[in-house]
Parts: sequence; C-alpha cells; structure tokens
Amino acid sequence: MHSSSQKPVQDIVYAQQQFFRTGITKTESFRLEKLRQLEQMLRQHEKDIEDALHADLRKHPQEVYMTELGPVYEEIRTQKRMLKKWMKPRKVPSPLYIMPSSSYIYPEPVGNVFIISPWNYPILLTYRVAAGAIAAGNTLLIKHSEHAPNTSALMAKLIQRYFPEEYMYALEGVGEEVIPPLLDQFYFGKIFFTGSTVVGKKIMQMAAKHLSPVCLELGGKTPCIVDDTANLTLAAKRIVWGKMLNAGQSCVAPDYLLVHERVKDTLIDAIRDEIHRCFGEDMRHNKDYGRIINEHRYRHLKSLMQSGDIMMGGSTDDADLFIELTLLNNVSADAPIMREEIFGPLMPVFTYKEKEEVLKYIDKNPHPLALYLFSTDKTTQDFFLDRVSFGGGCINETIFQLGNPHIPFSGVGPSGMGGYLGKYSFDAFTHYKGVVKKWNFPEVFFRFPPYNPTKARLWRLFIGRK
Repeated sequence: MHSSSQKPVQDIVYAQQQFFRTGITKTESFRLEKLRQLEQMLRQHEKDIEDALHADLRKHPQEVYMTELGPVYEEIRTQKRMLKKWMKPRKVPSPLYIMPSSSYIYPEPVGNVFIISPWNYPILLTYRVAAGAIAAGNTLLIKHSEHAPNTSALMAKLIQRYFPEEYMYALEGVGEEVIPPLLDQFYFGKIFFTGSTVVGKKIMQMAAKHLSPVCLELGGKTPCIVDDTANLTLAAKRIVWGKMLNAGQSCVAPDYLLVHERVKDTLIDAIRDEIHRCFGEDMRHNKDYGRIINEHRYRHLKSLMQSGDIMMGGSTDDADLFIELTLLNNVSADAPIMREEIFGPLMPVFTYKEKEEVLKYIDKNPHPLALYLFSTDKTTQDFFLDRVSFGGGCINETIFQLGNPHIPFSGVGPSGMGGYLGKYSFDAFTHYKGVVKKWNFPEVFFRFPPYNPTKARLWRLFIGRK
C-alpha cells in the first residue's frame, strides 16, 4: 500500500506522464498485478463502500453489490482472463501490391487517462471503466463527483493507500474548478466522461485544445414501449425494477412510457400492484428505496411533477429528500419534463395506436442512450430495432444491456460517443498501431520513377483491378 501528502494535481499528472514513459505499465505482469490490487481494494472495503453510498444515496447493501460492486468484479475478471490474448500483436493479411511483406496490428496503451465519473453510480461508472484502462496499460487520473462527497472522499483515500500516485490518483474538489485547468494544460491519451449532455459538450470543447480524444457516456430520454402483445405482469415487474434502482437516478432508467391504448389501464394496475409488493403501502418507510442525491435535484424533480396530472404516487418528503414513484398523465410532448432527462422516480405515460406514432414521440428526443420494448411480436421488435437509433437496450427487459461484457455500453449522437465493457473497454484505451514488415528482396521495380506506360499497366494489374 502507498500513501503520499497532498500535492498540486499538475505535479501528479507530470509524474504519471514520466512513469508511463518508463514502459512498466505495458507489461502483462504489471497490468495483472494492478487489476488484482483494484479488486483487493474493493473487496476489502465493501462495508466502507456500502456505508458511503448509503450516506450519499441511501442505497441498500444488496443494491450496492448488484449495481455497483458485482459488475466491477465481473469486469475485472473478464479483463484478467482475456488480457494475454488481447494485448498480443495480431498478424493480418497484406494486399498483393505491397508483397512480399507481413502486416501486423500492435495494441499499445494510449497513455495518461483521465476518468471523470458521475455521482449516481460512483463505483460502477468509475472502476468498471478503470479496469479497462488498467488492462490496456495506462496510467489513471480519476475525478469523482463532489455531489457524492462520502464516496468521493473514501475512494480518494483508498486509491492513495493502495496505488502509487504516479500510477493512479483520485483527486477531489469541485469539478468546475479542478477539471478546466487540467484540460487546458495537458494532453490526455483518453478523457472518459460520464454525465449530462450539457457538461459533455463542455468537456469535448475543452479537450479540443490539445486534441485529447474523448469517450462520452451521456444520457437522454429513454423510451419504454409496451405493445398489446406484451406480458403485462412481467413488464410491470421489470419496468418498476429498472425505474426504481437508485430512486430513478440512472442514465439508462426508463424515462417515459409509450403504451398501446388497449393495455394502458391494465399495465398501470400491474405497476401499482408491483410497487406495493416491492415497497409496501408506504414507500417512505421502506429501507430498500433510495433518496434523491441533494436538495437542488429534489426541488427540480418536484417542479417537474407539475408537468401533468398525477395518476399514481406523488408523495414527497422535503426533510428526507423522498419522492415516491410517480406516473403522470396528460403530459404535453413539449412539457418541461419532456425536454430533459428526468433522472428521478417520475414517469410520464403516453398512449399510441400505431407504431409510427411512437416514432414521432422518440424523434422529439432522438438518439437516446437506451430503449426498452415489451412485445412478443417479432415484427414489432424488428420495426423498432430498425427504425430507432439508440445506444443499447433490451427487449422484454430493462437495464440488463449493461450486464453483458460482450456488448458495448455506448451512446450515439447526443447520448454519447465511444463504448466500453469487456473487449470494448480494452479497445477504448488502446491505440492499434499498424505495421508493415517488408522483405528486402525482391523489389518491385515498376513502383519507382521514371514512370512510363509499361509500368502503369503493370501497376494496374496489382491494384484496383476490376
């Protein structure tokens, strides 16, 4: 374990740059050792992490493991298991006109990585990313969100204890104060930001000064479509589960419901039954249910509740930052709640008759980070998969697209750029260097000047043939 006194963060970045130049981080043994250390740090301090997340978000220990720690352990396991294969140079074909030669792709780390994480899943959306950056052979600078102060302080302390600062360092402070000076002064091999679209635009703009590449995981209005062939009882269970995780404060939570008019009432009744089954008659006193992160967000969500008629829920508690799952009816498509990602336990409900009506709703907030469809009709499934651009999603489920390391978690357009998980995480923090190894003999004489018609005809035989 390691400890150090507080230094100017610029000195930390310089130290990380110098450490990366030594080449130590590129070795397989070093990468595996640091992945093991990361897992050891998290496992040995699970209780501390649970306490911090409870203090910040009132998360239940099972939810902490289910949505924060468990997936990170899985990601670390995947990176360790596949690392040897992924980091090997790979031979690829060579076209006829560059023969005789051999061509290879060499994976190399991008260098110093800056991970800027959000407050809503401060372990999951930091250390699952970090696992990929470590496996790819980089040094890491991490900025936790000041809006989850207990978790931020704990992780900064643990990182400092378990890792040398020239390799990995977690800085604290207000993001608007500490991030701009760093992006203004330094080139980073990759800036990985998870958060709002508004802040994502600012990060990208600041990164442009040094042409630092960015991966942006943002958000948007995630539609949840339920057609008249869906298993409504099962749909209600999975919608409630996906929406109520972290009190609705998830970037991939169902944001609004689009329900076929024939099944709306039945679905709402099933959702009401499921809420009572999971949380009892009064959610306020249920220890399984989280709270809104701070008073600012709480008051904003309360104002959004005025966007329609409350058809279910609506209870709040100012002293406890509690908001019950609330379904809203008669919401205008242009209402305030439909102009931003809700990020809380509120859900407008719309009805439709034809599938094309659903597209019109989605087109008002295009390219969502996720989409969920509940339908047993393959034609309907294919229709929405073909017609809607979104980061990732599920059919007859919610959230679980984040649980498969063989598919990328990514946005598209306003919901982000780049992706990660499993091999996609390794790729996100790797530069693939293409190399051609040419033989000294024989030499192709007709490539060199002076040019003439005979050489031109020969060249056409080798490249661009019909």
